[in-house]
Amino acid sequence: MFNRILVPVDGSKGALKALQKGVGLKLLTGAELYILCVFKHHSLLEASLSMVRPEKLEMPDDALKEYATEIAVQAKAHALELGVPTEKLRAFVKGGRPSRIIVRFARKRECDLIVIGSQGTNGDKSLLLGSVAQRVAGSAHCPILVV
Repeated sequence: MFNRILVPVDGSKGALKALQKGVGLKLLTGAELYILCVFKHHSLLEASLSMVRPEKLEMPDDALKEYATEIAVQAKAHALELGVPTEKLRAFVKGGRPSRIIVRFARKRECDLIVIGSQGTNGDKSLLLGSVAQRVAGSAHCPILVV
């Protein structure tokens, strides 16, 4: 049925629910499970406009990548706790526009399913579907399960 399942994570409750559903589907089908955390790229100009001025100006991407890596590592550990074998589980961190990177990653890795949370960290509770989930659902080459 499914050979490769992609679960994008961002540290939100919605992403955790999607991860749990993705793990369940992986265990049913024997598919590989890919976890992807995407951090939004920020330029040095955006960093220089910040109201917070650290003594040493660091690239925002470095801090964001570090945080995204923590989220991916935690998600991978959770998937392992839920019974996913190590050889069928991989976690990735990428920078860029989340919806675009998720769709591109899924296509490049030939994923046959994307399991995504309906609301992420930017979720507006007044919306039925978050903007990233909506964009992914509208442009992905494979089926999307919105949790």
